[in-house]
Amino acid sequence: MEEDIYVEVAIPIAQYKTFTYRINSELYRSLENKELIGRRVLVPFRKQGLTGVIVEKTKKPEFSVKDVEEIPDKEPIFSEKEINVIKRISDYYISPIGMTVHFFIPDVLVWKKKNGKWIKGIREEKIYVPNVVSTTGIGKLSNRALELLEFILERGEVRRQEIVELGFSLNSLKTLLKKGLIKEEKLIFREIEVKERKRIYLKEKILKKGRYLFGYKTQEKRVSDYMPLIYGFIKKGKGVLIIFPTVRSVEICYGKLREKFGDKVFIYHDGISGKEKIKTWFSLRKLSGVVLIGTFSSSLIPVKDLGLIILEDEHSESYKPLRVPRFDTRRLIYEVSKEKGCSLIFSSTVPSVEAYFSVKKGIFKSFGKRKNLKRDRQLEVIPLNREKLLSEKLIDEIEKSSNLLVISNKKAYASFLFCKRCEEEIICPECEVPLKVYSKPEKFLKCELCGIRYEYIKACPTCSLELIEVGFGIERVEEILRKRFGENVSYFEEGKDTKVKLSTGIVDRELSYPEFEVVINIYPDFLLNINDFRGNEKYFRNILLGYTKAKKKYILITNSIENEAVVSLKNMNPDFFYDAELKKRQEFELPPFSKLILLTFEKRELSLSTVNEIFKNWIKDSGIEEINYRGAFYAYYSKMKGKNRIQILIKNMKEEEKNKLKLLYEKCYRKGIKLIIDVDPKEII
Repeated sequence: MEEDIYVEVAIPIAQYKTFTYRINSELYRSLENKELIGRRVLVPFRKQGLTGVIVEKTKKPEFSVKDVEEIPDKEPIFSEKEINVIKRISDYYISPIGMTVHFFIPDVLVWKKKNGKWIKGIREEKIYVPNVVSTTGIGKLSNRALELLEFILERGEVRRQEIVELGFSLNSLKTLLKKGLIKEEKLIFREIEVKERKRIYLKEKILKKGRYLFGYKTQEKRVSDYMPLIYGFIKKGKGVLIIFPTVRSVEICYGKLREKFGDKVFIYHDGISGKEKIKTWFSLRKLSGVVLIGTFSSSLIPVKDLGLIILEDEHSESYKPLRVPRFDTRRLIYEVSKEKGCSLIFSSTVPSVEAYFSVKKGIFKSFGKRKNLKRDRQLEVIPLNREKLLSEKLIDEIEKSSNLLVISNKKAYASFLFCKRCEEEIICPECEVPLKVYSKPEKFLKCELCGIRYEYIKACPTCSLELIEVGFGIERVEEILRKRFGENVSYFEEGKDTKVKLSTGIVDRELSYPEFEVVINIYPDFLLNINDFRGNEKYFRNILLGYTKAKKKYILITNSIENEAVVSLKNMNPDFFYDAELKKRQEFELPPFSKLILLTFEKRELSLSTVNEIFKNWIKDSGIEEINYRGAFYAYYSKMKGKNRIQILIKNMKEEEKNKLKLLYEKCYRKGIKLIIDVDPKEII
């Protein structure tokens, strides 16, 4: 007679443990597929019912446990290999395993129990995209609806879940849909009609197993180079996974690959329907020789016989989500490739400093022959004239060109309002940061942290002196251009056939942008002044990507002419920048020469002394003998939504001691302090 089975289940709650449940023998016998690791289970938890995932079997405990109520799927949603990766990611990023597992489960598979009945997850996840290019002339909207519209305009595409997580109401969403300011998209790409596929004329390319960096070619050319490589894996019955940071890039690549490989190509991201997600998720466990293109949410889909993973735009900040488990997709994909024994390509036109370092240390190999940049277009580097952003010479350049892109790197109209007498900016009372000036539909002020809007003021509230507008953004550049070129100016996203196109940047959107006759990049220097050790790298990427999109001429407006990034661009030698940047980072013990953990403590009226005391007590209670950390300091954004933000930066903490941070988390929780543990932070703010 079969005995009951006991399992450890990961549940989506903020606790650093799994929970033991019993699978009674009758339920187990009813399973056609007897694999348990990676199974989705429906379990009672306190006074509710939740979806859990089995992460391991266990012995019968000495305490009483509850029963698994239902096992809804015919087979596990994760293989044991995916569960192994999830465990390592949970440990490395010090994130609750239940929250880590559920980050990767499709929403449609997350059920809850209500009034004694199990309610299925969201049937269809949608994304929302703007139907307008600015807030000009949109009529009356509530503050929150306007904030939501601005957020969608800035991001280009937003998931429904993101909207809810950020605290926006569904009423605001409905208002924007009703007014036609945004549109809802399902993006079920597999239903796209494709012309009859011609015979594939490709010579398959064999890739030796290993880890590679593919850089310095444009994304368009890289995708073309993947074709014979993919064909080689398909012929061997091996799967290929390609990950992009945005849905738009996924869509474009999908079209190119499906034209070549037809129904061998699948797609997965948060914008497709729930039904399509489930179909894709379970189909790819059984099908051989397929290609899956997706965003990072596709990272742990159990593709059969996975032979190759390509991480496009490996530098992207989008690959480090700002919610638990706060993992870096680069590390996640590295762990997947290690667990499944498949090849890995990190890919970017301008690779991250860490990726460059990995090649230098022999951890990664270069994919293909390494070449310097081509001197096949004119480069002009000129200083910024703050009194006159666009000189007559530049206006004449625009006049002569038939197809031109102007990159203005900052949004809004001006950076802030300033009083010369008081020598102070107008700041947000909740967050204590300068308020940006926007001009559409009429001038107003807005906090970029909390999103609150304020009326525009002309005089200083303290001394009544007339305020001055400092800095500029894309709205100011648009105003200048429209005075000269009128309706022949449009935003790139509008898709209009105009002489001048405007954009805030092409980073992570490279595949969406064609080449232009002339590209003008206006003052990306602000990236050098942000409180982030990666600012110099971001600046280099910004100016180099602009260069790759110019056919004839690239004009860079910058006051950082001696910066290594500009010198590197002038010499067409990226190595000059990377080597100089690595030298600086080594000197200051920054990644990749150290491992950082950023702790952020948030609470109203929180003081440095309180945080220092809590941290020192934790060190003592945990028995930590040696720890390299900088004492508590106020975050760059020291206040957000009325809460004080205090940080501690830890360097090179021993892996065996990282788990002790869980005790610190619990100490803070009991004191009503929110603690954010960010391992390998993308920025320090």
